[in-house]
Amino acid sequence: MTSSDVRRLYVTGAGFTRAFVRRAPLLVGDFENDSLVAAVRGLPAASRVLEAERNRHPDGFIDVERLMTRLHELMPYDHRHRSADQFAFLLAELKAAFLRTMQQALDGVEIRPDSDIVAFARHCARVNATCITFNYDDLLDAALFAAGNWNPYWGYGFFCQPSANTVSTFSQGPPASDLLLLKLHGSVNWWARRGYAKPFALDAIVHHHGWEGISRRLFPSDVVARHLESEPVLVPPVLSKSDLVAQPVLRLVWTLAFEHLSRAEAVTFIGYSFPATDTAARVLFTEALADLPPEDITVVGLEPDEAGVTALKARYRDVLGPIPDACFFTDGAQAWVQRLPPPGSLA
Repeated sequence: MTSSDVRRLYVTGAGFTRAFVRRAPLLVGDFENDSLVAAVRGLPAASRVLEAERNRHPDGFIDVERLMTRLHELMPYDHRHRSADQFAFLLAELKAAFLRTMQQALDGVEIRPDSDIVAFARHCARVNATCITFNYDDLLDAALFAAGNWNPYWGYGFFCQPSANTVSTFSQGPPASDLLLLKLHGSVNWWARRGYAKPFALDAIVHHHGWEGISRRLFPSDVVARHLESEPVLVPPVLSKSDLVAQPVLRLVWTLAFEHLSRAEAVTFIGYSFPATDTAARVLFTEALADLPPEDITVVGLEPDEAGVTALKARYRDVLGPIPDACFFTDGAQAWVQRLPPPGSLA
């Protein structure tokens, strides 16, 4: 069996984007933290929770998953003194700041044909690999599109129309392909048509971005935007992900992910920290990869010291079994991509 016959699957996390865009945020960082403090000044309950979170880090950084979880999953005593209303306000502000931070990091990033990210995208197309990601950003989407074997109309696992279809009517887009990018937590470029009720039907979701969008060429962005809801379709990084079940599009995407993982003969995790707090992901991989031998799993991360390498191995082995030491690559995603076999090679 040649490498082109192997059913390959790649799973990417925040470290994948960070490898190619150094200023891309991780889940712990500065998400306009001082502005958040100013926004909740005069709201004692929200200020207290925000201050407590910042005090846990020496630089005053926020663990956005931990804080969003605290604000989203209320405690019984949060309903006193209108604390719940204050937390809802802070959560909305934090979501907006998180999205702005992520989008600003990618603003101006050029997807060059000779870049490492496009080389990875071409590799995925060459071996017909499925990509699964927990990332909200659309860096890999743009690279796959630039590589020429993937499109946002069919490549997400469902027919996703362009946002220009909210103001005009266009064709169904390019033909479907087998190459899929399954975004398990939604995406910054998935938007619902304005007025549709949650949970959104599949045909309510459109793709809206600058790297392919027909809407940007034919219509002013504000004309299209006024036909879209105020925020993209995504699941915030909270520990209780009820939207995974509530949203039809995410039910579909997770089902496809399970099916592709179950059939995979080689799975590579790239820049994914495998957090112990993400129980949904741990269940998915435990059940879908139950029959995949550990030696067919590769883990790519960036760990500067032996303690980090040891911790990475422990997190993965705790879920996926005795993955051999040789299957861990800890010099980072970019270095790993640069070692991929060249086009035409069967290695």
